[in-house]
Amino acid sequence: MRHSLALALSLAFGACAVARAQTPSSPRPALPVREVTVFKDGHAYVLREQSLAPDAGGRVVLEELPVPVMGTFWPYAVGGARLVSAKAGSEEVTREVEALDLRQLIEANLGKRVRIKDSADDELVGTLRGVPKREQGNGASFVLVENENGTRAVPLEQVRWIEIEGEAGRKVAQKERREQLSLEVSGGGADAKVGVVYVQRGLRWIPSYKLDIDGAGTARVQLQAALQNDLIDLEDATVNLVIGVPSFEFKDLVDPISLQRELAQVAERMDFGQNFSNRLSNALMTQAAGFVEQDAAAALPGAVSGAEAAEDLFVFTVQRITLKKGERMVLPLREFTLKYEDVYTLDLPLSPPMDVRTQLQSDRLMELARQLAAPKVMHVLRVRNTSDAPLTTAPALVLSKGRVLAQGRMSYAPLGAETDLVINPAIDISVKVDESERGRTPNAESWNGEQYGRIDLDGTVELRNAKSTPVRLEVRRAVLGMADSVGQKGERRQLDLVALSGESRSTTWWSWWNWPYWWFHFNGFGEFRWKLTLEPGASTRLDCGWHYFWR
Repeated sequence: MRHSLALALSLAFGACAVARAQTPSSPRPALPVREVTVFKDGHAYVLREQSLAPDAGGRVVLEELPVPVMGTFWPYAVGGARLVSAKAGSEEVTREVEALDLRQLIEANLGKRVRIKDSADDELVGTLRGVPKREQGNGASFVLVENENGTRAVPLEQVRWIEIEGEAGRKVAQKERREQLSLEVSGGGADAKVGVVYVQRGLRWIPSYKLDIDGAGTARVQLQAALQNDLIDLEDATVNLVIGVPSFEFKDLVDPISLQRELAQVAERMDFGQNFSNRLSNALMTQAAGFVEQDAAAALPGAVSGAEAAEDLFVFTVQRITLKKGERMVLPLREFTLKYEDVYTLDLPLSPPMDVRTQLQSDRLMELARQLAAPKVMHVLRVRNTSDAPLTTAPALVLSKGRVLAQGRMSYAPLGAETDLVINPAIDISVKVDESERGRTPNAESWNGEQYGRIDLDGTVELRNAKSTPVRLEVRRAVLGMADSVGQKGERRQLDLVALSGESRSTTWWSWWNWPYWWFHFNGFGEFRWKLTLEPGASTRLDCGWHYFWR
């Protein structure tokens, strides 16, 4: 019995055909991931392994190449088997694909009888013979149709529809070059296994904390991990989450086994602007593929089975994780209780000498005024780590008896150490800062034939507590010059040039000048510190003095 399939090709019909196309399920890949160790910077140590099938002929082929960090790719064989070689290469393969456009449909039905109508409404009946086209340039493509009158070439762009006699072919052969990795193994037995391990970028974990404080010094803390997988499919894999980042000396170089491809830029969108710079390098999690309840049994997928220290690193181990490439997952890791103290800190940054300020243009002067104006006392939770794992650098959501209070940044704290979690400005503690010149001594010092004057300054910090409870205050004031005196039982000290350099990098105005060579010969970096308790409604004044040299 004869039957025909009429296909009117247009953009709309083509789109429907694409939507209806069925993709066969992919076979299980060679060397599935058994275990992966994930670091916060986006690198992962991947272990892929499988049993060596008796009929494999001593050869296992991966149809995709990893892109390892140079020197981290190591193939292996165990269980009586011996690894002979691991070879990366490419070969041309032919596979059948669904015909999704007119050219592919014609190629899938060569030799069949057809009826074609062109843009002029002329019809042509014959046998499909081919679809020649020009190999270079933008020449038109044609379909060749043969009948009793000869062979006619019909431009593809003029074909309105085509009717194919009989059952139309829907598959067309397509050649492509495919990279692959072949592992050659000799020997072996029932327990023989073959695998590879390597370090590659593209899988990261992002820790975050939630602290619920009770106002009396106790915080209930929860730690969770957000997994971002842009590397490889994980199926029932063991995942190790590491606190601490190891050094990968050649992290910007790709191992030759990858055929010298460019280093994959997966997970580079971790600017968490949202971002804690290189200290955290977090990424915004835009979707969640799964969530495991805190009280899940240890046998369930995602349950944390253990945690241990390894040299300078600390590892949380999570079992039975299934996460496809491109998916995200949130996993609760720990819940514990920590003690904290409420501390209020005031950090007064460096300000440039008055002699430098007079050289500023008006816009720079206004910018400097904005930077130095209205310092604020900050409410800090000083947390002592009495848990069994380090506290890692991470976002921290702070609640007070279940209500959101603020979000801050938890800083790293080893076992037994303290860390400060800054939460909110203390609006009930007012601050007034003053600085005045006490005197100038011309030609106070001579060096390299030059005379230098000495400028002496006095500084004050006035604080008032408008809260209804006492507050524990810690005040720090940094100055450019030499610290001379401090009042109210404060402390003064002189820091070295390394500390000064670090302070200058965090001060925007520092780069506005080319500091003269003689500056560091006479001047340094002074610091004053006070610790005090301020009762409700009470005020206090903190005094200090310093000097610097100028010419």
